[in-house]
Parts: sequence; C-alpha cells; structure tokens
Amino acid sequence: MQALAQVEGDLIDDQALRTDDADAHAEPEHGGFYAAVQDGIYEEYGLDVEIIQGGPNIAGMTLLATDRVEFAMTDAAGTYFARNEGIPAIAFYGTFQDMPQGLMFHGDQDITDFTDLEGRTVAISPGAPYWDFIEEKYDLQGKVQVINYNGQIAEWLLDESRITQIYVTSEPFGARREGADPQYLAIADSGYNPYANIVVAKESFIAENPEVISDFVEASQEGWRRFLANPTEYTPIIAEYNDSMTDDFVAWSNEQQVPFITNEVTEENGLGYMLEARWQEMYDQLVELELIDEVENPMAAFTVEFFDTP
Repeated sequence: MQALAQVEGDLIDDQALRTDDADAHAEPEHGGFYAAVQDGIYEEYGLDVEIIQGGPNIAGMTLLATDRVEFAMTDAAGTYFARNEGIPAIAFYGTFQDMPQGLMFHGDQDITDFTDLEGRTVAISPGAPYWDFIEEKYDLQGKVQVINYNGQIAEWLLDESRITQIYVTSEPFGARREGADPQYLAIADSGYNPYANIVVAKESFIAENPEVISDFVEASQEGWRRFLANPTEYTPIIAEYNDSMTDDFVAWSNEQQVPFITNEVTEENGLGYMLEARWQEMYDQLVELELIDEVENPMAAFTVEFFDTP
C-alpha cells in the first residue's frame, strides 16, 4: 500500500522493496494524494502528478534509482534498505505517524500480547523486518509456525487458531462482513514502528528542485486534510484504480486510520511531519537485527526542511 511518483508524471504505490503488502492497490491509505489529484490541488501548485498503482512486479525503488520516476512511496525501514543498497533516497513526507499493520486473530483466542503467539501459526510476508524484530524481542525464534502471507483472509476465516498479518485499516472490515470477530495486535505496540506511506526522492532531485518538494508537501497536506474530513467524496477516484472500493469501506477505513495519521506532532508541525528520534530508533533496530550496515550519518535518510512549521 505505498506509492511512486513523478512530478510531471506519476505517484506510484509500491511495496516492492522489503515491504509487507503483496497487492499494492489504491486504497484509503493513499486517499490524501488522490484527493489532491481530484481537486486539482497539485495543479494549483504547478505540479502534474499522476498516481500509478504498484504491486509485486513494480520495483519502485529501482524506477526511482534509474530516474524513471521522481518520487517513490515506502516506509522508514524501506528507505534505509534502499540507501543500504546504494539508492540515495531521502524521505520528505511521512503519511502514517504510526505503522498501521497488525496481526489479526479470532476474538475467542486467548491472545493479549506478542508472547501469546508462541505455538501458533502466523502468516507473514517473507522477509518482513517487523517479524525479525518481534521474534528477537519476544524470544519467539523456532516457537511459531510461520507461513507465507498470500494477501487473502479466506484461510484465516476457516481456521479459528490462525493469525495473519493485516493492515488494521483494511482486512478487519471484510472479516466482520463474513461473520468473524477480528481482533489484532498492533505492530507499532511491539516497539517496531516505522513511519509508513512516506514519500521519498533522490538526493539529487531534492537538491535541484527544492520548490517542487515544498509545493508537493503543501499540496499533499491539503489533500489529506480534505480526505480525512470527507473521505467518501473521493471514493470515485480511488475506485477508478481499484473497483472494490465502496463508500462504506472508505468511510470505515478512514475512521480507523485517522489516529495513525494525526497526533500531537502533526497538530504542532503539520501532516506528514517526522521526528529525528523516530528515525534514529528505526536505524538502531535495523542495525541490531543486522538488516542494514552501520553508516556515519543515518539521519541523512530524511528531511523536514520543507515543512512550514510554527
């Protein structure tokens, strides 16, 4: 559920690089960007932005690295993974202040904490870094049967004991419609909490086009303000890309995502703002897990210089 963008072309939704969504279609988690397109906000700032859906065959960071797009969407961990692989990506807009992923279980299961996963079957995307963190922190190595997440909840619905990764803004809606009682552990509560659905660009593009970045930030903030206030107004444009979108789902999903997108930090500094302490924590966790190499200046992975803060 993330995105690529060209300033005179495309904003693509991509999770191709060490991310956890097998099917990156247009959804309310990207609603503010769609709102900015539908309402002509980007155009008002002189930007021609086209949103392109990502997916398992879209290598968004590769397209960014080869200058086929100007922007890409990932999460804070994905930014560090890209930089570790030699792609000079810098994050400049952080949509989700807290990671909106979770581990969904049936309500009749005795699960209150991550330690309760021991002895259970859990569907996880291969290579998901949050699972490396959870296994290490909660001493679960070899104590959980991990199976590959396939993007569906059909098998979960048939197995009361099964647990599956989800976006808390998505799968529980369908599970309830099927008569289930979905509950979840929020990944952010585990201690692994990267900024999510963040927009990145190459260092060179940011250096050469600071006004474009500033305009994109302001236009995206306005798009998100409008979407959060009236999400179903933008169901039609999201449905153009993903025909499974309906007003009831968009409204429900937006209600779930508001506390993940807005908090005291965004109230003070604006939507999409990011804190150095959070980036440092993410870097330290990935280094400790030996998922990235140590670097001299890990804070070069993000910037908030384009925010008009008080």
